[in-house]
Amino acid sequence: MKLTKLELLNFKGLKSFAININGDVVIRGDNATGKTTVFDSVCWLLFGKDSLDRADFEIKTLDGGEPIHKVNHEVTGTFTLDEGGTVELKRVYREKYSSPRGGEVTLTGHTTDYFVDGVPKKEKE
Repeated sequence: MKLTKLELLNFKGLKSFAININGDVVIRGDNATGKTTVFDSVCWLLFGKDSLDRADFEIKTLDGGEPIHKVNHEVTGTFTLDEGGTVELKRVYREKYSSPRGGEVTLTGHTTDYFVDGVPKKEKE
């Protein structure tokens, strides 16, 4: 399986990022420019962890040191399969809100959605 396209939306410090990969690719740059974020995104897409093998890491994009709320945090990867054909994998981390009767809408947690070729799937599928 070979990664041919990677798209990030509101993932860690990158609000929007896309790269088409043809052949060998080297990602280089100064410190704090997003190199590890790109690697973390691939690790999270495939394994649910960052490049340091941590499942609990900050996925949300920050604005002024605070998470941006009510936006999805997404990573989409397109892969060429060894036996031919392609597959698109997508993982979406989003906030869950609830509104108790007569109360304000409040953030109650987070959920992760999974897609294979645009079709919703469960984590273990």
